[in-house]
Formats: sequence, structure tokens, C-alpha cells
Amino acid sequence: RMVSASADAARIGPADLVLLCVKSRDVAAGINASHALFTPATILITFQNGIRHLDTLSRIKLPVEPAVGVTAMGATLKAPGHVCHGGQGLTRIGFINRTGGEKEKQLESVADLFSRAGMPTERVENILDFVWAKLLVNVGINALTVIYDCPNGDLLGNEEARGKLVAAVKEGHAVARALGITVPADPVSQALAVSEATAGNISSMLQDVRRGRPTEIGAINGALLDKARELGIDVPVNRELVSRVRAIEDGYLRTEPRGSCPDRL
Repeated sequence: RMVSASADAARIGPADLVLLCVKSRDVAAGINASHALFTPATILITFQNGIRHLDTLSRIKLPVEPAVGVTAMGATLKAPGHVCHGGQGLTRIGFINRTGGEKEKQLESVADLFSRAGMPTERVENILDFVWAKLLVNVGINALTVIYDCPNGDLLGNEEARGKLVAAVKEGHAVARALGITVPADPVSQALAVSEATAGNISSMLQDVRRGRPTEIGAINGALLDKARELGIDVPVNRELVSRVRAIEDGYLRTEPRGSCPDRL
């Protein structure tokens, strides 16, 4: 059936469920543009790469308590309205702050709805652990696909790229441990497995570069670098990856700001 769409939240009105699927840098602008969608009963789930959005969610005024989503589903944008599904994976959703009661039951119902629709989903208590687990995968893959201009799987056959992938993930794991975050015992193997399972995928970061858009390097490797500095942990490979991707960005974004982009909601 046909589903109407609008970029004007006021035309849509109050919603039971709001999925905020924008780039990390656009989270605040996206929420500000969507206030007409919210009632006290609305469930908000925000899906972003990296960890920068967690800081944003903690400092801005929110209409409801947010839940965070992490998905292993892969996809490549081919053209407007044309998305190529790149692999099935589990999606996890959970509240950053425990809410208890009715909201938790509602979120469980959302997980069941997603699963019945063909997107396997589970509600979890420890969503931050899963956010960091995905961060370590993205830390190892995304920036390197930009630097080597290749699909995810090509990193595995390039000795230099594979070595940097392993080193970047190990650095991220050290930061996660220092923060008390519980991540998989062997995040390097997980990152390598994801790279292989999504071998033909063009990472979202490389898609941004090829379209001349700002990347999420600041939300992924850059955010990890900031946490490492706070903890006094040296992460030289991630520092190199941030520097090199920034240099590539600067080649096509010399006059474009890296701040929020409300026109890309």
C-alpha cells in the first residue's frame, strides 16, 4: 500500500513510535525539528554510528526518555529511494537510563514488531555495551575503507590495511576496558568477521566521501580519540586514521562547516 511521507513533523502529528535515523552530527537538529511528533507516551529510538550522539542526548532537552538502537543490518544507498540490503543482522534496542514499568513494556513490543516484520530485534538492558561493541567494529573498518577506497571485504586481502584494522580495534578495546564497558572478549575477530560477512558493502563513511558529504569520522574514531585523551591512553593508529580521513574531507569540504546539518534530516 502507499504510505504518505512528509518532511514537516507538524503535518504528521503525534506518533506512537519515532525512529531518529540521522547522522550523529544531526541528532540535536533532528529532535528539534520533530517535537510535534511527541507525546508523553511516544517511544523514541535513535540509531547512529559511533558514540558522539550519546553526549548530545545527555546535554540537550529531550521530549521523552530516549532509547538507543544498534543494528548489524547492512545496506548501501544506490539512489534516492533505492537501497540495497547488504546482509541480515540482529538489532538491539534499549534505554540508556532505566525507566521501568510501561515504557520498558512498550519497547519490548517494538522489538516484537520489528522481529515480526523481518528485522530480528531484541530489547536489552545493557545497550551501551552493544553501542561500544559496534563502535569497535566501525573503528576498524569505516575509516580504512575511505583511505583505501574499497568495499569492506577488500581490507582483508590488503596486509597493511588488515594490520591497521587489527591495531585500531585493539586500541579501542583498551579504551572500553578502561571505561568499564563490557565488549566481546575478542573484538578483533568480530571486526574481521563483519568485514568478511559484508565484503561487498560500501561503508557509510565511504558512501559519504563519494557523495562529497561530511563523514562521521568525528563520531567514530574521533570520539574514541577524545575518550582516550581523557583517560591518558595513547591510540596512535586511530589518531592517524582521523587525520587521514580529515585530510580527504578537506579536499572537498574546504568551505563547508562540520557542524550540524539540519537540511539533511
